[in-house]
Amino acid sequence: MKLIDAFFTATSAVCVTGLIVVDTGTDLSPASQMIVLLLIQLGGIGVMTAATTFSLILGERIGLRQRMLFAGGFGMDTPSGVIKFLIKILLFTLILEAVGAIPLFIGFLKAGLTPFKAFCSAIFHSISAFCNAGFSLFSNNLEGFSQSFIVSGTIMVLIVIGGLGFPVLTELSAIRKRNGNRLSLHSKLVLTTTLILILFGLFLFTISEWNTAFAHLPGGWKIWNGLFASITPRTAGFDTVAPSTFSSAGLFVLVLLMIVGASPGSTGGGFKTTTLAILVLSAWNTLRRRPDVVLWSRRIPFRILQRTIAVSVLYLSGLGLGILTLSIIEPLPFRELLFEAASALGTVGLSLGITAQLSTGGKIVLILLMFWGRVGILTFIFGLLKGEFRGNVSYPDADIPIG
Repeated sequence: MKLIDAFFTATSAVCVTGLIVVDTGTDLSPASQMIVLLLIQLGGIGVMTAATTFSLILGERIGLRQRMLFAGGFGMDTPSGVIKFLIKILLFTLILEAVGAIPLFIGFLKAGLTPFKAFCSAIFHSISAFCNAGFSLFSNNLEGFSQSFIVSGTIMVLIVIGGLGFPVLTELSAIRKRNGNRLSLHSKLVLTTTLILILFGLFLFTISEWNTAFAHLPGGWKIWNGLFASITPRTAGFDTVAPSTFSSAGLFVLVLLMIVGASPGSTGGGFKTTTLAILVLSAWNTLRRRPDVVLWSRRIPFRILQRTIAVSVLYLSGLGLGILTLSIIEPLPFRELLFEAASALGTVGLSLGITAQLSTGGKIVLILLMFWGRVGILTFIFGLLKGEFRGNVSYPDADIPIG
């Protein structure tokens, strides 16, 4: 394997993307597959989570700075309770991946795999699905399981759970202990937006691909695979029907869902569901001539709106820059390059089959996009800029026409 291909594979794994330049199941040795799986697991729980876990295992004291960095990565306002939250993250991850491997093992056995290979494949795909990675040991991904309820159904459940985010999972797990208290606004927003996006994708994919990509499937399985196609672009990257067979409308919807991605504090990357929700709410409240953005009788602070706009501009600018750069250095159709860039930045892993054809320069562009998509462009920019601007002067307002 070339050095650039090894670097690309490692980045794709640790950024839980799933884009590949070599076949994971056939071109990589068992040892290399284990390394990929380890990188997926570390990338899925997050770098700060892994670093803090290693510090605890080694018996080191967790300092305030490390606690602050860990808390900030999951949107927590204070570092109090981070160790307890860390333990919950690890328990959630291990339990859900172990439980998810059981039906996958049964499904792979039914598909004709030997018990040992079914066991290894079940563990690998359970971790890959929960971490929203999209790596598969099968050469055609999960296309051989388009009519397997148990395999594709388990993968979908793991993707959705992993994409909700650990803060939401923590709240949901403690809902019986809340003495009637409701979920936080963040959890309700994530759950509502996730459900809307899944139904949105299901409806559009079923309509656009009924007689195209899903034409070879029986009626009920068309709807089932439409549901799978709606869930997997949200940073997971598995496919039961090859994206290259989708219509133009279907590819457009795939790109939209890839851009959105998962939720904050989750195993996935992307634009994030809450960012999209705040943008839509801001537009809706503006149309209604409301001075504030209001959600469930709660006002969204101006600092949140500022951050939302910054993330939106930087994310779309990064996507545009990536597409432009790929278009300059790669002699490939624009549609395929756009799809590849959106998949890399959204840490999705879906491809129209051109990843391995890219030049070294093109692969480096995708590596940067995957890194930015997983770490977060705003976080990356904050890391480059030193200090915080504190203005002492209050300037007069400027009235500028918009729209």
